Amino acid sequence: MVNIASGIKIGAKVAARYGPHAKAAWDTVGQQATDAAKEQAQRAKARRQAFAKARTVKNGHVLRQVHQGESVFVVLSGAEAIESYPLIDIPLATLLQKADLTKARSSVEYEAARVRARVARARRRAAQFRQA
Repeated sequence: MVNIASGIKIGAKVAARYGPHAKAAWDTVGQQATDAAKEQAQRAKARRQAFAKARTVKNGHVLRQVHQGESVFVVLSGAEAIESYPLIDIPLATLLQKADLTKARSSVEYEAARVRARVARARRRAAQFRQA
C-alpha cells in the first residue's frame, strides 16, 4: 500500500509542476496536431479502401494522384479508371489526363511491400533488443 501512495504523491507533484506547461503547449499546437492526425487517418483509410477495391477488380491497380492538395487513390482496371477514394468532384478522366499509369501498383505489390516493411521493422527492433 505504501508504494501506491508514494506513486500517487509523485504523480500529484509532477502534475502540479508541469500541468500548466502541458496545457499551454496543448492550447498552442493541440488542434494542429489533432487535425494532422485526422488527415493522416483519412488518407490511410482511403488507401486501404482503394486497394481493397483493386483486389476485387480484374487486373486491378491503384494510382495515387493529387487533387487540390489532397491525395486521391484511383482504382484502375487495366487503363480504365473505375473509382476514386476519397470521392472527388471532377471526372476521373480529367484527373488522369497527365498521369503516368506505369506508377500504378497492384494490391499484390502493395501487400508485398507492407510485409517487407514489417519484417524490416521487426529486424531493427530485434537488433536494438540484442544491443541493449
